[in-house]
Formats: sequence, structure tokens, C-alpha cells
Amino acid sequence: MKIAPFMTLPYALERDPPPFEANAVKYPESLVRHFLKNFTKRGDKVFDPFAGLGTTLFVAEDMGRIPFGIEADEKRHGWSAGQLKHWNNLICGDTLKLARYGFPKMDFCIASPPYMPSGDLWNPLSGGNPAKAGYANYLKQLRAAYGQISTVMKRNAPIVVVVDNVQKKNFTPLVRDMSVAISGVFTPIGETIIAWDNGPAHYKHTHCLIFKNA
Repeated sequence: MKIAPFMTLPYALERDPPPFEANAVKYPESLVRHFLKNFTKRGDKVFDPFAGLGTTLFVAEDMGRIPFGIEADEKRHGWSAGQLKHWNNLICGDTLKLARYGFPKMDFCIASPPYMPSGDLWNPLSGGNPAKAGYANYLKQLRAAYGQISTVMKRNAPIVVVVDNVQKKNFTPLVRDMSVAISGVFTPIGETIIAWDNGPAHYKHTHCLIFKNA
């Protein structure tokens, strides 16, 4: 498993977003294709526990891997599942309740969890539950989510987390904080910073934190 510390990939979205998310920011298919080519083989089970608009799942299917995922938003789930051959492998649910879904053991995981600025109270991992408000609770739930994810990963399986720092009113070092949270579950083995060729002005690069299920 070779991990490049820095590389450039083309930014070209190969699938138009649905009308209800015309301004959605998502990583391009080239990112998923790079990691699947280097970390998996045909027939492997690929898992995205925060599936969003299904980019990971579509690329996995195109490359002869078997996609599995979880997406909490009903619209996103329905839009993605409606275009997948393995549509029944995409669950509309909560990653924090992963144990109830009966997933098989996975060979590889790649995901971009929902981001949260440190100054916000609304926690995207709890659907805005006031009892779970705040950045500290967000990081605690993120670690718990990856604790759930660890139960369906094969031993030594690689886990890639796509994340960026957040500049809102204040700067949030989300790359660092997410790395610390997930390192409590998985063993960190590297990081790849990807610069986008022809990327949008607000999205010139991204960080890919790489772990393994030791």
C-alpha cells in the first residue's frame, strides 16, 4: 500500500447533482477512483457510511467493486439508490446505529463525514438534537460513529476520511480534530493532500486521512 503525501487529480464531476442540491460540493469521481485502484481489487466490498450523493458507490460499482453505504437524508438516499444496481446495499439510516443494519465485513471504507464549524451549536451528526449541541459533542459522536464502522471492517482494512478545515467566522482545524477523534478507533498510517486541477475557486484542495483497522 503506497501512500503519496501530495498529488494532483482532475476536478471534473461526472454525474450532475439532483435539482434539490444544485450547489452541492462533493469530491469528484477521480478521488474515489484513485483510492479504489490503489487499495482494492475487483469484487471487494466498498463502504461509505456517509454516502451523500453516492459518488463512492457509483464509482465502486463502475469499477467492479460491491458498494455499501448509509445515508441519513431521505432525498439523497432515494436519488442515489434509484441509480445503483446494488440499490439494496444503500441504507437510509444513522451511522451511529450501524449495528442494526446487518452489513457484511468490508474490505475498504472511504467517506467525507458532515463538517461542523467549532463556533456552531447545530450538530449535523445528531440532526440538531439540542442535547447533543456543540463542537465537543460533534467530535464525540464522530468517534462513536467510527467505533461503529470498525465493527464491519476486516482486519487491516484501509479507511480513508476526506476532510477539510473550515473557515467560517472563525477558523476550525477540522483536519486535526477529526484525525485525533478517529485515531481513537483506527490506526493512522498516512495522509494525502490532493490538489484539484481546474478545481473551483472555493475548493482548491482536500485532505485524505488514511487509517487501518488494526
